[in-house]
Amino acid sequence: MRRRWLLLIMVVASAAAVVPTGPSSGEPAPAFGLFPTGAHGSEVNLGFTSQGVLFFGGWDHIARSADDGRSWVALPKASPVAADRVLVVDRTTGRVFVDDTTLVCTVLSWSDDLGRTWTVNPAACGGGVTDHPKVAVGRRTVLADPTGKLYPNVVYVCANSLTHTPCTTSTDGGVTFGPAVPAGAVEPATGRVTPTCAFQGVPVAAPDGTLYQPHGQCGAFVDRTRDNGLTWERSMVADGDGASSADTPDLAVAPDDTVWFFWTGADWQPRLVRSTDGGRTWSAPIPLSGAGLRSTVFPVVAAGPDGRVGVAFYGTPDAPAGWNGNPGDAPDGVHWFLYAAVFEGHAFPAGPLVPARVTPDPVQIGCLSKLGGCSKFNIADYIDADMSPDGRFHIAYVDGCPPGCTTAAQSTAEDGWVAVERPSPADRR
Repeated sequence: MRRRWLLLIMVVASAAAVVPTGPSSGEPAPAFGLFPTGAHGSEVNLGFTSQGVLFFGGWDHIARSADDGRSWVALPKASPVAADRVLVVDRTTGRVFVDDTTLVCTVLSWSDDLGRTWTVNPAACGGGVTDHPKVAVGRRTVLADPTGKLYPNVVYVCANSLTHTPCTTSTDGGVTFGPAVPAGAVEPATGRVTPTCAFQGVPVAAPDGTLYQPHGQCGAFVDRTRDNGLTWERSMVADGDGASSADTPDLAVAPDDTVWFFWTGADWQPRLVRSTDGGRTWSAPIPLSGAGLRSTVFPVVAAGPDGRVGVAFYGTPDAPAGWNGNPGDAPDGVHWFLYAAVFEGHAFPAGPLVPARVTPDPVQIGCLSKLGGCSKFNIADYIDADMSPDGRFHIAYVDGCPPGCTTAAQSTAEDGWVAVERPSPADRR
């Protein structure tokens, strides 16, 4: 069938190795097709419309795919800024949100025509100094729409304000925002929320409208609001020494309101927990084991419409003597790959969860991230993942070591890629 839009990239998918994974070791790992998006950036995001149109957020441009990542269209810039860029798609309306930071404020852009044109709000502020901004969209719980003409959902912008994590809300789709409210329980003595522990993951709205904000700094914990950001509660997932590496954690909410929290411990090993009571209490952590990994970083998790859950991260089996596992301090000989596992959410924790290597070649050699003393910033703070409307796991990642790259000195690229879970063998017949 003739394509009616510009084809920028055509690529043949390369499948990852298939090895046992998931709660049941007899189940094969899903195979992934790997596709370059043509976009670049040290932090990348993806999102789907309800019709399955895929968007990829790079720092140089936003890309759109209508064929599950096989080809991409480069879209006009959402704004002149590209710093800590984050992309979120509201599946109930199809609106695509893109947010950048200017450190003083955040610049929020949105499109209602699949990225052909954009509206820009240069003052979508999260309050105070803004770093690491994140956007979420969720249904109204207490913020009413007396006119019936406002945007149907609440838009949240949360940011690391160094001393706390303020979140501000918009009831008109991003045009105006109310005052920022610190997420979490305010300390009476200081009026702050855990000073110096404000680095956060992406906030996620549950089907019931509850917004969850994951944290991995100063322990692993979750802030949540049930009243559209007016008040917040906090629950610890894991506390004390060794609880967290301070890497960015991730969170997902299943259609049945099960909350999944995925983070990296101080030993640089990934841990996964779930809550079935709205984040009040959490299961015992289940480590991802069996892959022989010395270190992992950038954990991401997504829950699908059918209850399937996918997790992904960068990891390395290399363990040079004297290395403490911090990715930012990794020696030049350390090779990093993308790993993933997909499982049925109701089966947790029936058995060990064994991740499979998705990328046949390294995505980075040497150090990566800003967690240690790394002098390379081609891969910075996070990757991203989401489930497509038909329930398949998709991962947005940065390839810092393209073909021809064989050394740490050459591993400085910031090429945006997606790993697309293929249909099951039964579906491929």
